[in-house]
Amino acid sequence: MGLLDVRNLHRNFYGVQALAGVDLVVEPGTITGLIGPNGAGKTTVFNCVTGLVPPDSGSVTFDGRDITGWRPERITQAGLVRTFQIARGFPRLSVLENLMLYGARQPGETLWKALAWTRDQAAREAEVRERAVAVGRRLNLGHVLNNAASDLSGGQKKLLEIGRALMTDPKLILLDEPIAGVNPTLANQIADHLRSLCDEGISFLVIEHHMDMIARLCDPVIVMAEGRHLAQGSFAEIAADERVQDAYMGKRRWAS
Repeated sequence: MGLLDVRNLHRNFYGVQALAGVDLVVEPGTITGLIGPNGAGKTTVFNCVTGLVPPDSGSVTFDGRDITGWRPERITQAGLVRTFQIARGFPRLSVLENLMLYGARQPGETLWKALAWTRDQAAREAEVRERAVAVGRRLNLGHVLNNAASDLSGGQKKLLEIGRALMTDPKLILLDEPIAGVNPTLANQIADHLRSLCDEGISFLVIEHHMDMIARLCDPVIVMAEGRHLAQGSFAEIAADERVQDAYMGKRRWAS
């Protein structure tokens, strides 16, 4: 069993079958690619795995525990977190504040805690701030930490998405098109960050339509089509697979 083990996952939306029995495994210490044509069900897999949408049937096991049906915050606390294709966050807050909001083991903000602010709470907030600064600098966002998130470029917003995920102390991050709309220079920087983070023990499952990035980063690569697992292997293996060519590229051969 891998770090993430998805078995026979089904999900329908108003009679339309989005997932038709998906099986996939993400092994620890890997950057696993998840590719397929539009409508294949990739983002629906992410939504079901992370608790945003409950599956109709099937199971999701993470780090040895069955997390099927768990709420998103509980799944995040377990070490599984995802990013979104369109970067989220609070545009009027600074980059630093956005990062701090996602700090693990937050003391929380209630009226009582605001009135009875303790030394332990102050110490934890200082730790979260220190961690946020370190994450921002790690992702080359140190010079914009005090800028409003709305002022960031598209690529910087993608980095902020990754930074917010890192603030949760994850074991596995699900990335939904991390370089979509990003200029090539910054896309290469994001790829370098992912490789470095993987080397430090964080695993990734990555949806991406840029095949050159999948070829560079991901092994293995999982291919979905029509809500099902179609093929899996190295990029070279799936690129040579006629089933993948038929489903994904209309028989056009890929350059590896």
